[in-house]
Amino acid sequence: LREQNEKPIIMIAGGTGFAPIKGMIEYMIYQGIQRPVLLYRGARQVSDLYMHELCQRWAQFMPNITYIPVISESEANDGWDGRRGLVHQAVLADHADLSRFEVYICGAPGMVDIAKQTFVARGLPEEEFYSDAFTFAPK
Repeated sequence: LREQNEKPIIMIAGGTGFAPIKGMIEYMIYQGIQRPVLLYRGARQVSDLYMHELCQRWAQFMPNITYIPVISESEANDGWDGRRGLVHQAVLADHADLSRFEVYICGAPGMVDIAKQTFVARGLPEEEFYSDAFTFAPK
């Protein structure tokens, strides 16, 4: 977390990319950092949103945190009435101009790559895009 920056933050977690994002949010809470955070969580199915209730509690009790879960492969009978689609597309749908944000994203390399490309095209300064793309070790 770049603590010297005061811009609002967009955090994007895809799948297990939630772990480092969770760590940064917990650090912010512990340190009393009140910068606005838009937390976008991408998952294939509702059941993949592990610790979903924790994110809901953050948003409920921390006025600077907004939680936006997005399901990409929702099924008709899963009871999901939230956002659908790809998580980076949800960010693009919500923000025509990303120049005023700092972005932290963790997840699959394809998601990180397309997010960087499209976010920079929407005005995000390239030097304010921080990522951790997960790859598998060779066998």
